[in-house]
Amino acid sequence: MSELQMAMIGFGVLLVAAVWGYNLWQARKQRRIAQSVLPMAQPDVLMAGRSEPEIVAVPREPTFGIEIEPQMEIQAEEPRQAVVVPAEWADARADCLLRIEFVDAVPASKLWAEHAVWSRLIDKPVQWLGLDEKSGRWRSLLPQDPGVVAQVAVALQLVDRKGPVSDLTLAAFIDGIRQLAQRFSGLVELPEPAPVLAAARELDAFCAAVDLQLALHVLPRQGSLNEMSGARLKPVIDASGLKLEGERFVAMDADGAEIFALTCQAATGLAAANIEAQDLTDLSLSLDVPRVADGAAAFDRMIDFARQCCAAVGGQLADANRNPLSDATSIALRARICELQAQMAQTGIPAGGLRALRLFS
Repeated sequence: MSELQMAMIGFGVLLVAAVWGYNLWQARKQRRIAQSVLPMAQPDVLMAGRSEPEIVAVPREPTFGIEIEPQMEIQAEEPRQAVVVPAEWADARADCLLRIEFVDAVPASKLWAEHAVWSRLIDKPVQWLGLDEKSGRWRSLLPQDPGVVAQVAVALQLVDRKGPVSDLTLAAFIDGIRQLAQRFSGLVELPEPAPVLAAARELDAFCAAVDLQLALHVLPRQGSLNEMSGARLKPVIDASGLKLEGERFVAMDADGAEIFALTCQAATGLAAANIEAQDLTDLSLSLDVPRVADGAAAFDRMIDFARQCCAAVGGQLADANRNPLSDATSIALRARICELQAQMAQTGIPAGGLRALRLFS
């Protein structure tokens, strides 16, 4: 074999080795680039205090640039800070509160459209809140909301005056949130149903124990054959500032919240319309104790108004059973109102507050 042939063979071996080495270097370079841009999984604890919750997470898809030099440093994305949801709107006691963080912001209208699919299975109020990224505050989301949100808080009310949430309603809610998170690439921590249902039953028992809807009556005096004149009653209603709402006259505080209500009964039925021309058989006054901020003051105002009505129409004040209302009974009722509202305040559900208005609805 000549020297030229030996040189050609040696050059071919070196060329093959060089190509193999270049390909190996390129493969390692691409592997380092992919590892640098793939996001690391971020832990997101959204619901505290639950054992072994189910987490629904859809990872972000990697996006590769044209070319990234190996020495370029890739900064990891800072995790979003959890912003506390205002307790008066949604909290872990009165609601089943679930928070969803989306990979990309989602139009609020799309969330409501998804909600409409399964909301027919839910018989308790649902509150939707979205986090305003600029102000860092939560805001209520409505179906017609034109904005987009990256974080939402969805609260299913656990209790109202119809009773505690049912297992079927809770299951529909949790499953609906799971589907929503999967569809829009969101992260949410789902609770175990049993502890939520137990908390709802406990809360409902407390609400039932303090739920007093007080009723008093102004009736014609015993032995009197005369009905009570609406023409004489109307000036008292106007002077006391009661406003007509449907079939009731309502006394309100400075903020427009209801204090007590008056319903007038005539022989032919309710007599709110054109009351001046009616002869009345019963004036019914109602005070919803959990829904007024100062129950004692509301009771005092209602009693004073009822006595004015008695004087104007020649009636007598009676209790819920239509028995004459004694001073001792009146004092006992006022004390009971104060006792119940004190219990509500101690339990974190102040009477007349937004949480109480939701629970006692």
